Amino acid sequence: MAKSSGSLISRVTKGGICTFLVFFVILYNEWLAYALRASSWTVIPKSPEDKVVLFAADPQILTEEINSNFPYGFITTWDSDRFVQRGLQFAIWKTRPDVVVFLGDLLDQGSKSTDDEFFSLAKHFKNVMRIPDYVKEIIFVPGDNDIGGEGSDSVTKHKIQRFFNAFNQSTVTSLDFINFKQVNAMDDSELSKDLLIQDTDKDDGKIKVILSHMPLLPLTSRTIKEKIIKRNPDMIFSAHEHSSFHFVGLKKDGRANQFGQLKEEDKVWMFNTQEEKLNEIVVPTCSYRMGKSAYGFGSAVIEKTGRIHYTVLWLPSRFYQLGVYCFISFVVFLLMLPSMFVIIVKFIYAHVRKYHHL
Repeated sequence: MAKSSGSLISRVTKGGICTFLVFFVILYNEWLAYALRASSWTVIPKSPEDKVVLFAADPQILTEEINSNFPYGFITTWDSDRFVQRGLQFAIWKTRPDVVVFLGDLLDQGSKSTDDEFFSLAKHFKNVMRIPDYVKEIIFVPGDNDIGGEGSDSVTKHKIQRFFNAFNQSTVTSLDFINFKQVNAMDDSELSKDLLIQDTDKDDGKIKVILSHMPLLPLTSRTIKEKIIKRNPDMIFSAHEHSSFHFVGLKKDGRANQFGQLKEEDKVWMFNTQEEKLNEIVVPTCSYRMGKSAYGFGSAVIEKTGRIHYTVLWLPSRFYQLGVYCFISFVVFLLMLPSMFVIIVKFIYAHVRKYHHL
């Protein structure tokens, strides 16, 4: 009797330990890790007239239709989309932006989709990446995954028009003292020219911020350099490289002559747009699916004086979290193995006795 009681207590204790481990790991990975990381993010000081801009690059949102291998496809789609969604929620909560900019590659394989599939993908994207009503402007920049332009996946006028219709966009967005202008580096043939009706190059005294999916200053294309010089930007924000970079050139040249990485955590960089230097910030991807060890969102405060303060809101490592899940699963398996072995042996023994009685 005492032996049986001890065995029961042992099983209950092991079961309790396993339950606690699983509960704690899920709680930490799915909420506490984000909250702790967000609490360490640097909040850039701002005055009431300054504008806060949040940048999300290369989310490449999936759907079960695209990643249809069940159950693996369902799990990876759910997990990767949820990771980006949770990160965006905390970034918005921390920064309370006036503008949210999605810097291209919004959809995975959006360029290769049919029209019905594309509009369904766009709807799914908006459901996943929900933006609060207090955000004044939401800007969607097309990337090569959205309209083509990389490898054999060609850009077409139809794909460009489809993207701008699905996301209700124009190529110019104005907010108080800032003009955000989109430049499409994938479109050398100016297929999107009809969409540039609002893009006047008149100097109205506003700060001119160019938004592009692909980095512009490193490109050697003459067409791209003409686009840059013509628009006379004060600052460029781009994506595509999945890492955090900084290019520097001259406004009159439209090409990079300096390069650096913006890897430091919790650091704020300041750029003066009134100088002859032209700075381009490459925002890192916000999705772990790109295979990078670091991912996050860009956050900028733009002052009316022309100064721009920028930082990266780095996210917790999802690869580390998934590794913890695998480790805990193995530990739980080892803890429960003796009990499972006893149950299996008893099950086999009972069936053998039943067979012999027959």
